[in-house]
Amino acid sequence: MKTRTINFIFFVLCFLGIVGCNNDKIFTGITGTIKYGHGDCMPIVGGNPVRTFTNYNGKIFFIVKDDFDHFGRGEYEKLKHNSISVNIDNGKLSAELPVGTYVIEPEDFYVYPEENIITIQSGQIIQKDFKFFECTSY
Repeated sequence: MKTRTINFIFFVLCFLGIVGCNNDKIFTGITGTIKYGHGDCMPIVGGNPVRTFTNYNGKIFFIVKDDFDHFGRGEYEKLKHNSISVNIDNGKLSAELPVGTYVIEPEDFYVYPEENIITIQSGQIIQKDFKFFECTSY
């Protein structure tokens, strides 16, 4: 009798383990590529600067736009800490996100172009690529 009970419990645990595994499918969120570059942002007389980008490796934050628009002085790090974060490896972005509007920020520096604002809608996966450029001088 004990063997049957143990076998049954083992079967149930194995079944739950198989069914409960993450299959990496997202149903509401974002996929894309993130590129990173850094360099001089001084204006060039008579031309546009040449900027090179590589695939980003690091953490990015999805900050609720309304919170971002109203954060107070000195609150930026706290705001990032309380936001959804995703580790990016070789530029590959894939994240399940709740419905909402977000500002996407890299971990190491502040950047706020309009292109880094996304709106996630229920049941949709948006595909969008991002480029972050860190200015080393102005």
